[in-house]
Order: sequence, then C-alpha cells, then structure tokens
Amino acid sequence: MAKILCIGEVMLEMSDLGDGLYKKSFAGDTFNVAHYLNTVSSGNLKPHYLTAVGEDAESDACLKFFKKHGVTISRCLRDPNHTIGLFILSNDEHGEKQYGYWRGQSAARHIFDQVQDLTGYDLVYFSGITAAITENKENLIHSITEAKQHGAQIAYDFNHRVLLWNPENARAFAEQILSQMDIVKISDEELDVLYPGKPVSELSTEYPVAEWVLTCGGDRGEVWQSGSLLTRQKFEAVSKVADSSAAGDSFIATYIAEKLAGGDPSDGLSRGHAVASQVVCAKGSIVSINLDKLE
Repeated sequence: MAKILCIGEVMLEMSDLGDGLYKKSFAGDTFNVAHYLNTVSSGNLKPHYLTAVGEDAESDACLKFFKKHGVTISRCLRDPNHTIGLFILSNDEHGEKQYGYWRGQSAARHIFDQVQDLTGYDLVYFSGITAAITENKENLIHSITEAKQHGAQIAYDFNHRVLLWNPENARAFAEQILSQMDIVKISDEELDVLYPGKPVSELSTEYPVAEWVLTCGGDRGEVWQSGSLLTRQKFEAVSKVADSSAAGDSFIATYIAEKLAGGDPSDGLSRGHAVASQVVCAKGSIVSINLDKLE
C-alpha cells in the first residue's frame, strides 16, 4: 500500500451547535485529508502526518485524536515553546463555513524552521494553508523539491485563505512549486481570486505535468492536464448543507485514494463527490462516512 505524508497544521476546533453550545474536536485541512484517506480506504491507508504541537494537555489530546482517526503520528513534532491554535466554526443560513482564528501561538508555523526530510514517501500532500502559515517558506520548498527528486508524487491544494495571505503572495509561492506538482486542486472561486480571467485549461498548459482538479461548488468537477480536459462530471448539489467544512478536503482525499488504487479521474471525481456530499450534511470537519453509498 502507498506510503503517504500529509503536512500542515491541526487546530482545536470549537463548532457552534447553537444556544451557546460548542462541540470540541480537532481539525485542519491537511489533517482532514489524512483522516479521509484512511476512511475511504477502509483503513488500508494510514497516512503519516507532519505537524508540530506543544507539550501541554490539549496537544496530548490532539495526538490521541490522530491515532483514533487512523493517522500515523511518528512525524509529529513537540514544541516546548508553542502549542496548537484554536478556531471557532460557525455557519451561515446556507451552511457556508465561517471561521474565527487564534493561531499566533501555533507550533505548526515553525515546522520548517529547519529543512525536513520528506523522502521515502510515495505521495506528499500539502496546501496553501500549510504554505501561508509557514515562517520559513524556502525550507518548505527545499524539502518538497528533495522529496520530488527522490520519486515522490506531490499534491497541492490551493485552499486559499485571504486572511492568511493576499493573492499576490499566494501566486508567487505557487509559481515556485507548480512545475513539480503531480496533482493540483483549485476551486472555481479560488481561480477567480488568484487568476482572474485565466481558465484552468491555461494553467494546465503552463504546468502540464499535474492533473488539475477543478471543483465548482458541488455542482461540477473537472480534471485537466496539458491543456486537455480529461473528464468533466456534473453532480446534483446537496439541497440542504449543514456545514461545508472539509467538503473539499474529503473530496480531494477520495480522489487521491482512487488514483492510488488505479482508478481513473472520472471515478475519482464521482467518489469524491459522494463522500463530500455526506460530509456537508453533518456539523464539524471530521464526520462519519457510510462507505456503502460509494458503491
């Protein structure tokens, strides 16, 4: 089975249930991907997770949470000077996620204060959030480059957050790493913000190695490579969304799992939508999935 490494930040998640009640959990985009890779593979994929946490009780609880959800913690760093961040998750009347962040103390910002050895994996996954919060981006790029040179496939989700960095900085970072990517995920909204007026077909021509996975609000998914459309799938959007958190994370996790299992892009999009459609019907980022509905 493929050996996978996901890289990023996990935070303490407080999900607003209404009436002043909150559900406590842990979540973060790349951890969500690791969790759903394990889930949709029925436990056959147990991704390693590279992050940094503190040495306090909440950090201990976070690592126990990782293990409970099928994520391997041998690459998790302990930082005596920092801890995990916090976010409060609420939703508008359409189920669209709304965040409040407290992450200045986050240990994960310092993962790449030193170059990290990312070699020895079949696939390495990281995101725009990973990049945005990283204090030393040059060490991140160097580490990714080394992994690529040693044979790893590299997957990148733009996952743009305007509160973390502006479009100019996000594009500048992307220009340094996109030529090395094997899978790139971008949403139609991110495409409009980061590359206004530029279609994904043009991006896939400029960076032809990668499979460019375009998601469009639950209605459509596309995969492009070398300027050519590999597949387009139209979906029936979920009529009542409870919480859109981790919809994209679960989608791309399923797409990657399908690819690693030898499936084609069309199956990856269809199964990704089937999983994300379940995720958006429950509160929080980490929810139960009925795998029978994927058959």
